Amino acid sequence: MRRLASASGWMIAMLLLSGCDDEQRVVNGNEPAGDEAIAVAWAYVTARNWQEPALDAGASAEVQRVTVDDGYELLNDAYAGTEALAVSFEADPNSSVGVPTILVAPESDTVIGYLPGE
Repeated sequence: MRRLASASGWMIAMLLLSGCDDEQRVVNGNEPAGDEAIAVAWAYVTARNWQEPALDAGASAEVQRVTVDDGYELLNDAYAGTEALAVSFEADPNSSVGVPTILVAPESDTVIGYLPGE
């Protein structure tokens, strides 16, 4: 019985620790984050040749949790109204265009849309 209780305790601890992982991946405010969402978003940006105005190859990316609304260009309308990670990249102030903000689904780390850069 002690062995079962010990194993259950470890399983609960692991679930709690893994549950915190999502919270740690998303940063609050304007702090840089270095996770899968940034890598996925940067790959999407470079595949479309949108990276030119970005400073430091996307290293200063910011991640925020947002609710997807009609201001975003969605790749699939089913994501409207859901929560996503918005990955934005700092653009060169001398550039006439900005880098689009990329929406990433937090559960699958896939691009679901973008907000065109200004």
